[in-house]
Amino acid sequence: MKRLIIFTSLILVMLVGAFSVYGQSPTTTTTQYPTLTNTTVTNNTDSGKIYYYYEYQDLIDQIYEDVYEDIYNQLYDDIIDQLDDNFHEDIYLEFESRVQELLSESEITLFDDSLQQNIYDIVGLADKSVFGIVNYLGDDVQAMGSGVVYKYSMVEDKYYIITNEHVVNGGNNFSVAFSDGSEYVAELLGYDYEVDIAILKFAAPDKRSQIQVATLGDSDLLTKGTMVIAAGNPQGMNFFGSVTLGIVSGVERKVDDNQYIDYIQHDSAINPGNSGGPIFNLAGEVIGINVSKLADTEIEGIGFAIPINLVKRIITRVEENTLVVNTIMPRLGATYVDVSKLYRNGQVSVRNLLINDIIRTDSVTLTLPTGIDFGFIIQTVERNLALSSTDIKSGDLLYRIDDFLITSEDDYFDYMYDNHESGDLITLYYYSLDHDSLIYNLTPNVIEIRLI
Repeated sequence: MKRLIIFTSLILVMLVGAFSVYGQSPTTTTTQYPTLTNTTVTNNTDSGKIYYYYEYQDLIDQIYEDVYEDIYNQLYDDIIDQLDDNFHEDIYLEFESRVQELLSESEITLFDDSLQQNIYDIVGLADKSVFGIVNYLGDDVQAMGSGVVYKYSMVEDKYYIITNEHVVNGGNNFSVAFSDGSEYVAELLGYDYEVDIAILKFAAPDKRSQIQVATLGDSDLLTKGTMVIAAGNPQGMNFFGSVTLGIVSGVERKVDDNQYIDYIQHDSAINPGNSGGPIFNLAGEVIGINVSKLADTEIEGIGFAIPINLVKRIITRVEENTLVVNTIMPRLGATYVDVSKLYRNGQVSVRNLLINDIIRTDSVTLTLPTGIDFGFIIQTVERNLALSSTDIKSGDLLYRIDDFLITSEDDYFDYMYDNHESGDLITLYYYSLDHDSLIYNLTPNVIEIRLI
């Protein structure tokens, strides 16, 4: 403020001085104004400027313009440049001093209101998209869980809802339950008993304003540390519509023997009754379906969800009615032993082979074809599954699927789960075992089968 006062005073002094040189006051009350032809006024500077005027005010205006252009503007620019630099430095120093004072005397609490509002929005979505699933056997309740609405069919005027297969297992009629205790009959469309996903649909015309379809996201984009919100009904309907907040603790977790599902591990609190409920990301998208929790006195905050991208594949198959064996997982339909784990000097010893319709509980030693030290030796072929309609039998050596060599069981699972699902056609290469001589035929067989 002091600098501004000094600057203004300086400009005024300069202007007053300018007018004192060129603006003489008249000494009498009557003034004779000269004409253009006989009067000129020359300034007192070395510039040699000449002013022509008809009226006294015209002279004043001309002088003012020159003073403004030659003196005022130059002074203004020079002073402002200096003031800007000084002002910036003074402002920074003052700001730094005040911040240091504030930090030393008090605590600062930061609150992200946008995050809180985002959570409110997701909770509002969960209230309208996550409901209870009740499993009945006749009139008796068998199980209760959660489900999330993912689709609405205008043609049918029905909503489609995801839950776990174990929630509907063992029942013969089902309902979708709302927070007010009302229930609406649901039809079971299909399920995958191995992935543990079931799809139902229901009509609730008087509840339209209370139902919102949730968006299914992309679980492949998930990374450790992503914030998630779990929604469901822990302990049944007593805690209907509960939500919990957490983060993704890990991805691609293997917790099943079949190694098929890459579970999402998260620390949002879930309990019995949360089964089938979703986990949302902060964009309000469903990125997983809760399925289980490790429970132990020494374990806390470990929950698992089925990735929504796998669930979407099951949804497609259920809606198309092509999930004929109630699982999307590719299955050969046989028990087997991994040659790579038993191989010794060109041979393997195998128990429980069905040789000439007799189960050999003793260890049968088999000499493998030349150059083969990998693959699966078939023990039993399961009825009504993929291999049951072929000539493959106990003792045969399966060593190739399509262009993939079966070097180990883990590699086999990786190949099958990454490239196939039930219903796909595959080509098998195998050596047939002669049950009388227990010698493999030298020429491999090639067949095409459909995974069931």
